Amino acid sequence: MTQANQNQIDSATQISTVEPPRRTSWSVKARIARIVWAFCEILLWRISLPSMNGFRNTLLRAFGAKVGKGVRIHPSVKVVIPWHIDIGDHVTVHNRAVLYALGQITIGDHSEIGPMVHLCAGTHDHSDPIFPLLREPITIGERCILGAASFVGPKTTLAEGTTLSPRSALYSDSAPDTQYRGNPAKPVPPVHSSTD
Repeated sequence: MTQANQNQIDSATQISTVEPPRRTSWSVKARIARIVWAFCEILLWRISLPSMNGFRNTLLRAFGAKVGKGVRIHPSVKVVIPWHIDIGDHVTVHNRAVLYALGQITIGDHSEIGPMVHLCAGTHDHSDPIFPLLREPITIGERCILGAASFVGPKTTLAEGTTLSPRSALYSDSAPDTQYRGNPAKPVPPVHSSTD
């Protein structure tokens, strides 16, 4: 192999390993709103007493969230981009849960989000060198129960009555009134009691 050919190969290899520049997908207005929310979250949200659910619900509504009646959200809950959140009536979100609402997060009536649950409504396109942001929604139906430290991935819909066991991770749509367990979460077969 000649030196010229080797130089061409080295040059091509160097070009292919250079990462293309990444640009933010957030507008200036959205970035400013996120900064303002971050300050409100630190100065108002986190220091509010656990009993001050009405105050926190009002704060979320002021930033564009839709929040139903009787909603209880613990002050340790991390909310990212509240204007992408739609919470139904009588929903409880327990301590240290994360509502990572890069895309829309919808939670149906009478659902319960356990401690340290992570709802991740966003990811990146790993097949594209620019690594663009994908704001993929999460929809949680009515009467769902998400166990402690469970995870729901982007572009996932939980049907009504879904139960996700603690520390389980769901990446695809669920069936109604079904319990899921594991990572990735699979349906738990119903237990049939034997009769004499």
